Amino acid sequence: MAANASLIWCLGHIPNRVHYESGKPPTGPEVDLMKDFAARVGKTLEYTVPTPIPRCLQQLQRGQVDIVAGLLFTAERNELFYLLPYDSARPESWFIHKDNPIGQKDNLRLTFVDGRIYSANLREHYAAAGYQLQSADNLDDGLAMLLLQETDVLIGPEHITLGRIAANPRYHHNLILAPQDYQPNFEAHIAISRTGRYADQKALFQQALEQIRAEGRHRLYE
Repeated sequence: MAANASLIWCLGHIPNRVHYESGKPPTGPEVDLMKDFAARVGKTLEYTVPTPIPRCLQQLQRGQVDIVAGLLFTAERNELFYLLPYDSARPESWFIHKDNPIGQKDNLRLTFVDGRIYSANLREHYAAAGYQLQSADNLDDGLAMLLLQETDVLIGPEHITLGRIAANPRYHHNLILAPQDYQPNFEAHIAISRTGRYADQKALFQQALEQIRAEGRHRLYE
């Protein structure tokens, strides 16, 4: 593949990391990271419009885009794509109502969001610890439950949930991120297709991402 070929990034919409306005190039720390990455592998970065991650993965599988960022590892994804770690992810951050402190409570009610990826056995671990487990159909329903104090803790992806809270006046004066002790870190990955046009450059891509991490250039949770 020739140097300076395009690298088409299926752009997700992640508040605090990517900002997009119609007709303008996207901005934000994750955009800066991807520009750096593309330059290191000798490619010219191109973007799609903001696209839901499931659709991005479909496009990646079809060869319509070259790369998807911000993915958690799953066995199913690993069968289709090379998953290359590049940053930390916090998919299991705890959110609480500011008027409902959790430090002195027993039998906390924890709400999970259906369709979100959580680490294996997390629900079982929390159930064994004596927590009451609940589910919300989607993130917005979970935030509404938290606002009404129908749950004590909402467990969800940190940046996305913070973005929803900031966008809703009812939430941003009431709902907060719980203390850092409750924010475990996981690896976030970029994905390239195992059968895509850059599959043979996996080692080059991985080396570039390792260099970026070693230099500490993009720590998106700091």
